[in-house]
Amino acid sequence: MPKKSKKGMLLPPAIGYSFKIVLDLIRKNKIQLKYVPKLIAIVIVNLINYPFRSYERLFINPNYYKKTIDHSPVFIIGHWRSGTTHLHNLLCQDDQMAFVTTYQSVFPDTLFNKFGRFLFRGFSTLLIPGTRKGDNVTLGASLPQEEEFALGDKTPLCFYFFWMFPTNMIQYYNDFIRFNNIDLIQLDRWKADYKLLIKKAIKNTNKKRYLSKNPPNTGRVKILLEMFPDAKFIHIHRNPIEVFLSTQNFYKKMLPPLQLQSISSEEIDLKIQDIYKKIMNDFIQQKESIPKGNLIEISYNELEKNPINTLNEIYTTLNIDNYDIALNNFETYVDKLKSYKKNRHKIKKNQLDILIKEWGFIMEKYNYSIIRFQQV
Repeated sequence: MPKKSKKGMLLPPAIGYSFKIVLDLIRKNKIQLKYVPKLIAIVIVNLINYPFRSYERLFINPNYYKKTIDHSPVFIIGHWRSGTTHLHNLLCQDDQMAFVTTYQSVFPDTLFNKFGRFLFRGFSTLLIPGTRKGDNVTLGASLPQEEEFALGDKTPLCFYFFWMFPTNMIQYYNDFIRFNNIDLIQLDRWKADYKLLIKKAIKNTNKKRYLSKNPPNTGRVKILLEMFPDAKFIHIHRNPIEVFLSTQNFYKKMLPPLQLQSISSEEIDLKIQDIYKKIMNDFIQQKESIPKGNLIEISYNELEKNPINTLNEIYTTLNIDNYDIALNNFETYVDKLKSYKKNRHKIKKNQLDILIKEWGFIMEKYNYSIIRFQQV
């Protein structure tokens, strides 16, 4: 019999945020009465964590501000549900690749305070489910995670605030991915916090090259190049129809434990359509800024069918060393995934018609078809 996944409970990542950020989010957003118990739990955990993260910020973080990042980071980008998680987990089998863990993504400043880490890592291990509801991906406190959750920790510039306040998704995209209406001082603080997060991740994993998987970065290429002029980028894309259906299912499963305000499924669908257009257009406009030899674009289908060949192409194109050393780890990991079952979805005809109209530019650019999709 297959092993049962550990049950758990997800709480919004605000449990590890600056208390000032939490208060600001509460003040600026309408929280419905039915979510107040969840809000109280967030505040309680946050207050318990306060002395530990304050100690780390005052006495530990300054040591990391002074450190350098010696190897050009590698950024996995692509719209959500395009295979970014799969690619991230696969590349993290290379022993040189540093990453933000799930624990660090929620408690980025309770990482090297020994007692605080012991207390809250144990708390995280108890609460985190064995698999992610949206796609059956394995979860764990020490496993790779995207860093966006942690980027709202001290500076209030985080697209993933939308998990708590989904009605603000478009505003958060414009403010926290395009950085519209954000002053330069605040943006500089965000950059400094991002670099600090990376430096601490390198130390925490004891690896040398930072590997990022953060879909919001798909629309931030120019900002990342300002921070890391020689950064390397892997853009993974997938049939837009599959992306829509998978994203729709993912939000349906993942929003309930994280949200602090309600939103209809119809409104979510509209926001999915809008965000996809924005982020893919932003990427297309910005990717020309990436130096030659520092970008590779792959498809999810290629990665699924020929994972080892695709990895070889990534390392060759981006001139990353260590492929031969990591090959055995890659092959072992791929072999373990053979039993993984993906979710299957069907699409309504009216939805398909809308997507062809709204997202057709990406289907044409990357030569995707609608022929194999079953309509209901």
